[in-house]
Amino acid sequence: MTEAKHAESERREELRQEPLSLRHEFRYRNLGLHHHAAQDFYRSQWQSEARSFGFLIYRWILCTFFGTALFSYFKLYYRKGHWFIYLTNWGFVLCAVTSISGAILVTLYHINPAQILNRSYLMSCYWACYWVNLIIAQKICIIYWTCVYPRDQTSNNPVRLNALFNIWLHVLPSLLFTIDHMVVAQPSRLLHVFYPLVFSGAYMGFAYVYYLLGGLDPRGRPYIYPILNFAKPLSVLKFVGWTTILLVFCSTLQYGLYRLRVLIARKLGKLQ
Repeated sequence: MTEAKHAESERREELRQEPLSLRHEFRYRNLGLHHHAAQDFYRSQWQSEARSFGFLIYRWILCTFFGTALFSYFKLYYRKGHWFIYLTNWGFVLCAVTSISGAILVTLYHINPAQILNRSYLMSCYWACYWVNLIIAQKICIIYWTCVYPRDQTSNNPVRLNALFNIWLHVLPSLLFTIDHMVVAQPSRLLHVFYPLVFSGAYMGFAYVYYLLGGLDPRGRPYIYPILNFAKPLSVLKFVGWTTILLVFCSTLQYGLYRLRVLIARKLGKLQ
């Protein structure tokens, strides 16, 4: 019995996908984007062979879905450039960039694994983009349905979306990328909450500069969202405070799903 336990312990130590302990998660170096096994970013957690044609097809389906949606949405709702001022649209561009780059990287891995694995900067950029997209998509979903949608349903609203695009923008990104998070083999890090916080800070900076320059929304109001009206600084500070808490919560939740994925994979013998 002791020998069996020892063998199992050695096997687990050899697994490259074994997650860090929670104590090690909070080490400063884990704020970075370095991983000892780049192949985990181009594979599914559930594949057994080195390359999976099924995972490659799945990546291109996701790419086509979000790429087509972005093109159609931009064409229909450009609205003289106002399209660019909304956080939802920043997030949706990120969805398309993440899914398209993911499909391209997995394709390159299938063509020439050695070449793509030697270019660690591609893995690092994709990792940051993926995590920001995952967390921001969830944040947008929650904020939109709780704070924006209830005030946004008047018949004379020029930026009101039809039902299809409303679901496409405010439900499917969070849902599909959460599912994707359970499909992929790449790790997650608790300290990577820093990256979506930077993205959110960049949008807040843009919104403030837009306000200072006299920018208006399509209805002629001096703010992008009523909940982001810089003429009421205290209200904005409260919003920033609770959305920061929301981001940390979403990031922790998605990290928990990563640990769940690893646990299931270990039980099924899929941890490598």
